[in-house]
Amino acid sequence: MSVEGARHRAQASLRDLKAKWEQAGASWRDATAAAFGERYVERLEQAIRTALPAMEKMTEVLSRVQRDCGDPR
Repeated sequence: MSVEGARHRAQASLRDLKAKWEQAGASWRDATAAAFGERYVERLEQAIRTALPAMEKMTEVLSRVQRDCGDPR
C-alpha cells in the first residue's frame, strides 16, 4: 500500500471511529465512558490528526524522489 493509500485509510478509519463513538455515547454516559473517551478515543484521534499531515508530506517527498530518479510515476 502506498503512503497516500494509507493516509486515506487512516482518514476513513478516523471518521468511522468518531461515528461509532458517537453511537456509543447515545447509551453509554457515565464516568467510565468519559475516562475511556479521554484515555483512548481522544488520544487516538489526536495521534491520527498529527500523522495525516506528515503522511501527506511523505507522499510529496516520495513523488519528488521518484521524478528526480527518472521514475515516471
